[in-house]
Amino acid sequence: MRGHDNIHSRLVAWAKIALPLAALVLLSTLFMFSGKVDPSDAIPYADVDVADLAREPRLTAPEYAGVTEDGGALTVTAETATPDPDGQGGAVAHAMVAHLETPSGLKAELASASGRIDPAAGLISFSKAVVLSTSTGYSVKTADLQAATDRSLLTAPGPVDATTPFGTLTAGSMRLSSADGGATHVLVFNDGVKLIYRPEE
Repeated sequence: MRGHDNIHSRLVAWAKIALPLAALVLLSTLFMFSGKVDPSDAIPYADVDVADLAREPRLTAPEYAGVTEDGGALTVTAETATPDPDGQGGAVAHAMVAHLETPSGLKAELASASGRIDPAAGLISFSKAVVLSTSTGYSVKTADLQAATDRSLLTAPGPVDATTPFGTLTAGSMRLSSADGGATHVLVFNDGVKLIYRPEE
């Protein structure tokens, strides 16, 4: 019994010496074969101009989503957004895309090069190369368009060019709003409407 204890004690004593030595050998081989580190080979985690970010803080891929009082679902996304430089609240956005789905089933897609998101004012503005497409087959191009955040309402106060299921038209302004208490939604063109009618063949 005592001989067994002696063997065990010797093994433990040798292990206390051999295992740390083996660890040192392994570490030394790691350092020997690791080679030189070239700082220029470091992985570029981000290509960001820190000074530019400090001067002009911004949000990347911001998203606004809300439900209007008449049950419409409005979602707006952008590539970037920065605080309004004029101090009027809201944010100036770039490369905006919006989706509006009304309770009546009408769907509208919006895209613009820039705009302004201001939910506190109840308004989202789209500007520069605005394109509106509806699920009813209308495609409208204009310079400026506003979307209300409290109800399903889109308005273009300036000239518009539109392609419709029955032809093409130009007008001085446009309005998409609810009718019959929100049961339906209508797209209305005003101010010098000119239509080129092209019936389906």
